Amino acid sequence: MAIGNYGIVRPSDVDVNNINVYYNYTPNRETLTPEIYSLNANEVLTYNYLPADEQLVAVNANANILEGLYNLLLPATVFNQLGIYTIYLKPKVIPTVVIDCSVLSSLPSVKGIVIDMNSIPSNLQGNNALQGFRIEYLNSDGTKLRNVVRYVVTSNKVVPVSENVGNTSQKAIRYRFDDSGTLIFLQLTPSSSSDVKPNVTPFIGNPGQTILMSNTFFSPLVIEVELVQNTINTLANILAGDQVKDVQQGILTYYDENKIITNQFNLFEIKDDVTNVPLYEVKEVRTNIDTSQAFDAVTNGL
Repeated sequence: MAIGNYGIVRPSDVDVNNINVYYNYTPNRETLTPEIYSLNANEVLTYNYLPADEQLVAVNANANILEGLYNLLLPATVFNQLGIYTIYLKPKVIPTVVIDCSVLSSLPSVKGIVIDMNSIPSNLQGNNALQGFRIEYLNSDGTKLRNVVRYVVTSNKVVPVSENVGNTSQKAIRYRFDDSGTLIFLQLTPSSSSDVKPNVTPFIGNPGQTILMSNTFFSPLVIEVELVQNTINTLANILAGDQVKDVQQGILTYYDENKIITNQFNLFEIKDDVTNVPLYEVKEVRTNIDTSQAFDAVTNGL
């Protein structure tokens, strides 16, 4: 008998095509901006790959990704304002319509929903390609039926067949596994009655109802990015970096580590009109940089 705990968290290797990326922007934490915008996951997410010495034999480099580690790119065309960006990554949602709610011909106790194979991406049309997917439902007015979730146990191609119901002459449509079919039978969980209420069948959908399918390959992730005027490096340059004060013109200039002008200020005094006594010392941000205050130009002129 084994004793101990085993890890159950598996780093995700989800395809970026199965991810939706959204973002929200607000200029500060006191302003509420409810607008949500979407980004193309293929443009902002890229994979990381295992080191070359860990790739499988006879497989090209960049063949096996490093699970759970993706690069997030922030294009300057979008993230170009000072403020707070909230980025939301979640499994991609695939809407489709329930064609029928029925049972299998060979297993009448197995209930499920039927969808059109051509209403979903081609990479999900194979047998059991939707296994583990989450199913959510829309009301007739287009709103989501909250807190009702089902999961796909099996998904297989089927064809409809007409069969007698019990010992009667009535016919019912059931479904039979057939790889040439254009319909997919989804067995969901929970779909069986509980021991407490054996006559009550859990809701799995209605014919004609729109459902939302999404993968369960990773948990939704929220990332907050704040773009600011100054970084630790720029603040360090202001406090401890090079600076020049032009006494004659009253200009104070700050430089970065490469002697490039980063900030410039006007320095002057406000005096009493009668006594000419200084009342205030003013440090004012210059809107037009005086390039004659370049560090090399000033120091080489000494």
